[in-house]
Amino acid sequence: MTSDKAAQAFLNDAAIVLEEARASLSARHHHRVVRKAQESAELAVEAVFRFAGLEHPKSHILGRHVRKHLGKLHIFEAQAIETMANYSDSSSLDREPAFYGTYEGTPASEIFDEEDAREALRKAEWIVDTARKVVRFEP
Repeated sequence: MTSDKAAQAFLNDAAIVLEEARASLSARHHHRVVRKAQESAELAVEAVFRFAGLEHPKSHILGRHVRKHLGKLHIFEAQAIETMANYSDSSSLDREPAFYGTYEGTPASEIFDEEDAREALRKAEWIVDTARKVVRFEP
């Protein structure tokens, strides 16, 4: 397993987007926190794939790829793989409504509240912190 600049760049971007999510929380833009948290989590997972020498999936829903591919590498404990997969999938399910609102016309800004935003941020922070344990991080 080798570290490469692409993995570091993905993780650096994940950290930057995570800061944007925190700023959105301070501004009470809860739907933007959810969007940015999902983006940050996805970038961090993709960084781990790149670090492991695997092409990252071209999908926003990464849980099954995490279980199938990263689980085989034993770079994380089984519980961490399961948590990463679950957090990744749950955040990806909120991605579309956080961007576009509902099909019925409810805007994204009315769908998510502070509790939703804090939960999305917590999950993204966990994924980024977990990814940092294996990807050499040089901001």
